[in-house]
Amino acid sequence: MLAKLRRFVRSSAANVLHYSGAADSWRLLRQRALHKDEVCVFGLHRVLTNAERSLSNSLDGMVVTEATFARLLEYLQGEFRVVSFEALFAEERQIDRSKPRCLLTFDDGWKDTYTRAYPWLKKFGMPAIVFLATGAIESRRGFWVEELRRLWRMPEARGQLKSDLRRLAGQRGDELGELEQAVEWLKHMPTATRDSFLAQLIPQELKNAEPDPVDCMLSWNEVLEMSRAGIDMGAHTVTHPLLTFENFDTVERELRVSKSVVEEKTGKSVPALAYPNGDWNEDVRRCAEQVGYRCAFTTRPGWFERREDPYTIRRILLHEGNVTDRHGDFSPAMLSLTLAGRV
Repeated sequence: MLAKLRRFVRSSAANVLHYSGAADSWRLLRQRALHKDEVCVFGLHRVLTNAERSLSNSLDGMVVTEATFARLLEYLQGEFRVVSFEALFAEERQIDRSKPRCLLTFDDGWKDTYTRAYPWLKKFGMPAIVFLATGAIESRRGFWVEELRRLWRMPEARGQLKSDLRRLAGQRGDELGELEQAVEWLKHMPTATRDSFLAQLIPQELKNAEPDPVDCMLSWNEVLEMSRAGIDMGAHTVTHPLLTFENFDTVERELRVSKSVVEEKTGKSVPALAYPNGDWNEDVRRCAEQVGYRCAFTTRPGWFERREDPYTIRRILLHEGNVTDRHGDFSPAMLSLTLAGRV
């Protein structure tokens, strides 16, 4: 009941903001009066049908439905100027300020980027950049989060999983009552530590079980087809570690190898990196520059102003919950509210 009330209040506020013109007025003020040379970089992960969404073990904050995605692109075509990655840094002699600019990005390298998102990008003639976790390409499984959620959704296994989490987390164990809390705790540690915990949490028979087909990753043939059609490819490390918890040698290897692999597979240079989970610090940022990336994307919310540091580009992450109304339909008003909170 409380969740429905919050949804109603948020939707009502979105309608007021959007249909009063306040959001557009504020954006024009920033562009024309304050001379902000900004691009809105949208970050997406997964595009699934409703049926696929019910089967997927990805967290809700990673998913937009195919119907929502199609409506989003239709809206962007009319209200935004969707630019390519190269245009993000290109100098424009005469900047068209009649529409705000945006860039579409996709993280990880999920198969639905090819099967669901790519056909709609082709239909609308829109560019995008896909950041690939190269070690996951060709995999028939997702990441460890999907494995953990798969176990969590089994009523007969959830109790034991919670008990094991409390034991492993020690004093913090009582804080891990929900899956999202457990995921956040497991994220923020070195990969070796997390892997040792996951080995105790996820039974071997579940790891050996037939994978869920909806949580598959891209193949290199699919990557190559999209690349040849003009979809840019970037790097997202090899194994998707949170780089701020790893030592320098690991960070350097993850950034260098993933860049090299994508370049080898596509035959194109890879100038862009997306930090896994958006996590970075000065050492990670410096390493990205030294390895040879021209820029790097975070998940720090906001619009990217082109005078800012190109290795800490802001993005606005989109998911079903922040672009749809209380009926589950794509809502320009909800998108406006999401953008208004990030400028």
